Amino acid sequence: MILNLKRAIGYFFAAYIIVTILASATSVTYGIVFHTPPPAPGQSVLQAEEFTATVPYHVLIMLIIWPLFAGLYFKRPKAAAQVKQETRSLAFFWLVAAMITDLVCFVLIKNPYSLTFHEFYVLYQPWISLIYLAIFLSPWIRLGYIKALN
Repeated sequence: MILNLKRAIGYFFAAYIIVTILASATSVTYGIVFHTPPPAPGQSVLQAEEFTATVPYHVLIMLIIWPLFAGLYFKRPKAAAQVKQETRSLAFFWLVAAMITDLVCFVLIKNPYSLTFHEFYVLYQPWISLIYLAIFLSPWIRLGYIKALN
């Protein structure tokens, strides 16, 4: 696996933090603008009006931010054969890292946004799968963009 692990981890966490902040801010802003009621005590965040109304935009945020960070990761020139292999490695690495980070941050660690396994992996469909697909495709989107420019 040809992968600069330090860069891959650094850009992963930077992108992850940014998309989490942007997605949360989108939901909170919607709630403020449209005066949605806060979730009832014990109600899952998945049932909150501000979340359900904005979750499609979360996927869009992923499709914008993750490819940008893939571009930052690949800003140093490389041989064409190496780029394809490294793109594949980065796609799988970021996908697995996102799945593990989500599991820890949104399922195992209890916080106002935490969910049960069932909520996160079953009730949050198709959104969580689309988010993971966006993360996986982001290095490939960047590669396609670069090829289209050349």
